[in-house]
Amino acid sequence: MMDCLHTMAPNDEELLGFALDEQPLSTTTSEHLEQCEICQLRLAEYKQVNSSIVSRLYRRLCPNGTQLSLYCAELLSGEERTHIASHVLDCPLCAAEVAVTRRFMAQPLLVEPSREAAPMAAARRIYATLFRQQAQLVLRNGSTVSEKAWPRQYRAEAIDISLHLSRASNGDYMLLGILTSADNTESVDAFEGAQTELYRAQQDNNTEERRPENSICRAVVDDLGNIVFSGVPLGEYTLVMHLPSQEVIIEGIDIERR
Repeated sequence: MMDCLHTMAPNDEELLGFALDEQPLSTTTSEHLEQCEICQLRLAEYKQVNSSIVSRLYRRLCPNGTQLSLYCAELLSGEERTHIASHVLDCPLCAAEVAVTRRFMAQPLLVEPSREAAPMAAARRIYATLFRQQAQLVLRNGSTVSEKAWPRQYRAEAIDISLHLSRASNGDYMLLGILTSADNTESVDAFEGAQTELYRAQQDNNTEERRPENSICRAVVDDLGNIVFSGVPLGEYTLVMHLPSQEVIIEGIDIERR
């Protein structure tokens, strides 16, 4: 540490008193300290050393928080309790911590009365109705190409569902659903993320079997209101859509070889 040779420079005792105990300096010494870089460095070093010592020694002889809590709860042995009681008498910091802990322990334990979980409101179950089907192609002999043509239009209250069947390049069937709302105040954005499942028709009457893990295919409604089921085997299905506050069911979806 460099020493300042100026006649107005504070000596070590004055600088320590100012740094540690904030003892005032004389006016001329204070003015010198404001202008002298050497004395400012001396002051900064004294403060740094003091902070280091305090951080190492602060409450070094004090019991830790666990010991004080056990002391307040009277869970210590006689010798430990006597030792901490003697320390608390001489240490204002530990005495304050003990007082706070005892006030906390003296407060009555407030236990909220148990509330039975209110049963969740069951989603309304709506069965969609087929209201529009693509016109069938009639041959000259009077027969039709298919008894169950695509696409198919369903309605469930204010929700319109259009189902389309197509085949991928590998020959697998894909079932595409398009959801729209007939209510101008409701957007298809509300359907985004809704879970949908495709079940074998024979599972429809068995509530235990109609669970997501038992479905043939699962899909999620995207931000445009579309659902895509890929790799759907031939068969008859029931489509279940878990929309907000309602469960829409479409029965009798026949997928046969085309």
